Amino acid sequence: MRARNPLYVMAKPPPEVQAAIAALPRNDPGRGLELLHVTLISLYDLHYAPPEWLPATIAALDSFVAAPFPLRFDRIENRKAVTLRTREPLAEARAFQKALANHLLREKAPIMDGTTPEPHITINYRGDRLGSQTFVALKLPPIGWTVDEIILMESIVGKTTHVEHGRWPLRAGA
Repeated sequence: MRARNPLYVMAKPPPEVQAAIAALPRNDPGRGLELLHVTLISLYDLHYAPPEWLPATIAALDSFVAAPFPLRFDRIENRKAVTLRTREPLAEARAFQKALANHLLREKAPIMDGTTPEPHITINYRGDRLGSQTFVALKLPPIGWTVDEIILMESIVGKTTHVEHGRWPLRAGA
């Protein structure tokens, strides 16, 4: 079964970070900056999911409490696509992903196995076969921001479209 409407919890970079990404030499200039994101958890495909799953997921996210966390990327890598990644372990982001997955499981929200990808930003889905480059070699500063909200987003495969299903602020001291 091919995904048609996958649902994700994601973080989107603020406008100044979007602009820095747009200036990168390997960024796809034809792709809208509003589509840039970091997938924190892949949930399920809405096209195949029972109708009650989306409201259950939203209800579970309504009760989730967590503190903001930093993301910082210092390299460009070509795997199947061109992505921003880091050599750092992103411990706070990975702890956030674990806490979110555990919360969704406790709340009995629909969630699939293997749902917490390594945080990254895809900047060109076509790939360019140029391998890896560090920002230091490119004479660029790292790109990052503090994630202060999460978004429940549906991706419409093949349409280059995101449909937002909710936003939740992250709060310090949580």
